[in-house]
Formats: sequence, structure tokens, C-alpha cells
Amino acid sequence: MGQRGSKVQVTGTDRAILQLKVSKDEIHKYTKKTELLINNERSRLKEMIKNNPKTYKNNASVRFLLKRIHYQEDLLQKASDQLINLENMVSNIEFKLVERRFVEGLKSGNEILKKLNKELANADELMDDVQEQIAYQNEINDILSRSIVGVENFEDEIDRELDDLEQEIIGKPISIDNMPSTEGLPKLEQEIPEEQKIPGETKITEGANRGKVALLAD
Repeated sequence: MGQRGSKVQVTGTDRAILQLKVSKDEIHKYTKKTELLINNERSRLKEMIKNNPKTYKNNASVRFLLKRIHYQEDLLQKASDQLINLENMVSNIEFKLVERRFVEGLKSGNEILKKLNKELANADELMDDVQEQIAYQNEINDILSRSIVGVENFEDEIDRELDDLEQEIIGKPISIDNMPSTEGLPKLEQEIPEEQKIPGETKITEGANRGKVALLAD
């Protein structure tokens, strides 16, 4: 056997609203029925006047029918007033119910907010502890940096050492900045292009070379 669904709890307020709505529906049906009756009797009254144009004022049936129409109209007006009152009452009750649910929601939200504030009451202390730990770690780093005797710019030295380790591990090409200096080494003679040579310089050079050859021949 399947499980039965949980029953919806019906409160006294729900029953009262339901009864008001039922009464409103009954009055609404009564007004429709009365309006139809009044229209029919007015049509009948017009027909009677039409059939007796000279004597209808003295006709007891005509006078009775007209009085009945007025009575029905009076009942219809009272029923309409009651219908309006019932509609207003139902609307007010439903609005109050919504308002009560809203207040209950505010209370529930306020309780949750208080609970969260209570849970986060130590958040400031926790943040202060974290800041103290960070400051303590920074202080230790400064002490370690100053404890190396005879080494200036210790952090730069650490960076260079890490770079060397990286080159050793992954075979990174040596930077030009780390290449040995060529200062003090003799410079290679640079060949002068033909268009930049001074006229006559070639002949002088050739003559000097011939002199050197003659001396060697002797």
C-alpha cells in the first residue's frame, strides 16, 4: 500500500473565510435571480398597461405588480450592499493573513540574522590574529636577511642564486649580463672598405711593401 499524503491543516480562520465566500456566492446568485425576476415583471407590467391603456391605473393587479417590483428592487439593493460588505470583509481578512505571514517572516529573518551575528562575533579577533601572524612572518624574514654577515643586498643575492639554480636545472641559456667582460683585450684590425680609403694611401702602402721585399732579397 502506498503512503498517504499528509493532510493539510485547516484552521478556524480558513473555515471562516470559506463560509464568507460561500455566503457571498449565494448572495450573488440571489441578485442575479432577482434582477431577472424584476425584468420579467416589468415586461409583464408594460404589457398590462398596453392592453388596458384607460383603466390600468385602477387595475389592482397592475398596482400590486408595481409594488412587488419596488419591493424586489429594495431587496436587490440590500443584497448588493451585503455582497459589497462581504467582499470587503473577505479582502480585509485575506490581507491581514498576508500581513501576519509577512510579520512572521520578519521575525524569522531577524532570528536568523541574530544567530549569524552571534556566530561571526569573533570574526574581528580572527582577522587580527591573521594579521599578527603575517607581521610575525615578515619580521622573521627581515631577521634572517640581516643575519648574513658581510653580504649586502641579500635579497638581490638570493634572486641571483635562484636564477643560477634555474639555469642548472632546466639548462637555461646564460644571460649576456653574466658573460665575462672583454675590456683590456687587444682589438682586431678592421678592414677598411675601398670606398672609404684615402687616395694615394694605396700607393704609399704598396711602395713600402716593395721596399720590404727588396731588403729581404738582399
